[in-house]
This record gives sequence, C-alpha cells and structure tokens, in this order.
Amino acid sequence: MKRATQQHCFCHIFSIWLVLNLLILCPLGYAKPQPGILVIANAATHLSALTHHEIRQIYMGGTLSRKYQAVTLKVGNPTRILFNTKVIGLTESRIQSYWAQLLFTGRSHPPIELSSVQELLNYIAKTNNAIGYVPAQQALPHNIIVVYQK
Repeated sequence: MKRATQQHCFCHIFSIWLVLNLLILCPLGYAKPQPGILVIANAATHLSALTHHEIRQIYMGGTLSRKYQAVTLKVGNPTRILFNTKVIGLTESRIQSYWAQLLFTGRSHPPIELSSVQELLNYIAKTNNAIGYVPAQQALPHNIIVVYQK
C-alpha cells in the first residue's frame, strides 16, 4: 500500500512538472509573428537591393540622399513607427531632433511626408529615384520593386 502511494505521489508531481513546462514552452511556439517592412523603389531606379546602411543614409540625409528621394509616412502612422524602430533603429523623437539640427544648419532636407500608403505607392510609381516603405503584406504595382525587407 505504501509503495502504491509513493508511485501515485511521484506521478502527480511529474504531471505538475510536465504541465508547468508545457505552459512555459508552448507560448514560444505560438508567438505572434512580428509585422514586417518592405523598402521599395521605382523599378526605373535599376536597383536590385539596398543594404541596411544605405537605407539609413538615404533616410537620414547621408550622401545617398542626394541620389534618391526618400518618402515617408506622416508622424504617428504605425508603419512609420515600425520602419523607424526596425530599419532606422531610432525613435520618432530622436529622428525629429536629428532633422531639426540638420535643417537648422542647412545640411540636408528630410524625406517627403505623405498621408497614406496608397499615396506613397502612387508617388513612387511615378518618381524614378523615389524610395519608400510599406507593410510587408502590401500588394505592389508592377513598376515598384522591393529593395530591402525587414
């Protein structure tokens, strides 16, 4: 009788241990996928790809910003927030502060701001050197290519 009670106790403890481990590990397998960003360009730019560094240069007024026209969405847009944090690596306030300094010194001009993803797509479709970004699930017209994905 004593041995049966010990086995029952062991089984009960093992069951609790197993359930706790499953509760800890299972949410990792069902993690919600993070939304992605596509950096896009007009197909006439003849770009095949851009590096993370090149995109930062274009969007932060570096030397490549003279060759390509960066296009962004309005402040507060969720896609803009995602782009700034995932691709540029800065918060909106840090970017605004940075551009305030550049504008004050006259060294560069910030990206063109557009109100919606559709407006951004239309602008890029008709502007040869334009670079922009959209949510990863966005359907693209035939004359717009993906040059970077995050």
